[in-house]
Amino acid sequence: MSDRRTVLKVVVGAAGAATAGVAAVPVAGLVVAPAHTPSPLAARNGGDGWTTVARLEELAVGQWIQLAVTGAEIDAWSASPDRRLGAVWINRRGEGADTLQGLSAVCPHLGCLIDRLGDHFNCACHVSSFAADGRALEGPSPRGMDPIEVRVRDGAVQVKWVRFRLGVADRVKEG
Repeated sequence: MSDRRTVLKVVVGAAGAATAGVAAVPVAGLVVAPAHTPSPLAARNGGDGWTTVARLEELAVGQWIQLAVTGAEIDAWSASPDRRLGAVWINRRGEGADTLQGLSAVCPHLGCLIDRLGDHFNCACHVSSFAADGRALEGPSPRGMDPIEVRVRDGAVQVKWVRFRLGVADRVKEG
């Protein structure tokens, strides 16, 4: 009689495992599919990572200006349009559109906002300072300010917003 009980336990256990496996496949698909499906919001924003921050004629030659970077914050399960993603410092070094220089305004140490102080940059959170070209001068920042790609399209100044890993000497892109 115990042999029949053992066989019955094995059959019922196998049937239960098969049922759970069949049910798990569509659930796994619901969880994983958003990560592989392009967001309509990303397509609307161009989907190429470039964000407009100003018009070229708004930038004075030889002056750094801090600009907010706004855009869609998209992950695998949600999309938030028009969120502040960060800030950049832009310098127009000459008359041409190819004379723009961009630096992230996020401190590489712990992510505080970097301000302009006289002829250099300063992170007031932990007293890191940076040269006019973004090189680290003093303080706990493990590297200089992170460069940001800048371009001009039809008079619009655009940046390719990138987040870098904080607190490390190597410049590592995140996300």
